[in-house]
Amino acid sequence: MAKRKIKKNAQKNNIHYDNNKTYYNEQLKKLGIIIGVLLGIFIIIYLIIGIFVTKEIKLFNNNEEVKAETTIQYSKILAGETFSQKDSEYYVIFADTESVNYATYQLLVTNKADKNIYTVDMDNPMNQKYVSEESNKNANRVSELKIKGDTMIKISNNKNVGYYEGVSSILAELK
Repeated sequence: MAKRKIKKNAQKNNIHYDNNKTYYNEQLKKLGIIIGVLLGIFIIIYLIIGIFVTKEIKLFNNNEEVKAETTIQYSKILAGETFSQKDSEYYVIFADTESVNYATYQLLVTNKADKNIYTVDMDNPMNQKYVSEESNKNANRVSELKIKGDTMIKISNNKNVGYYEGVSSILAELK
């Protein structure tokens, strides 16, 4: 009996059930299109961020990447390691990297490989405690080390056997 009343009300109000079904189908199609467009936008944004911002996504496999070769620098040491190198005889040059002579010292290290020359960068904060207004030419331990300007110490069997201050005396000893 309830179905008859619903049909009579539908006929009075000109409601057609077939039109409602197509209406709902059209709404579902629109909803599907909106969801598809939103997913497309998110995918495009993800790709743009991945390619251009974070560079996690690579479109092409570039073989042009330059891999830096790792090298270990053995000629630069800290001032605290002055008397503890494994060589029986070696030189330690103390200089500031800002010094005009620093490049000369680096060249000496390269050219005089047979003399075991180490450099200490006095600009390094770890080495600042050894910088002094007076030098200690008789230092045989790290705790006694005091460096004034460009200095070179010749070490033999972990003992100070030569102390050279200034560029001219350093170059004269190494020639």
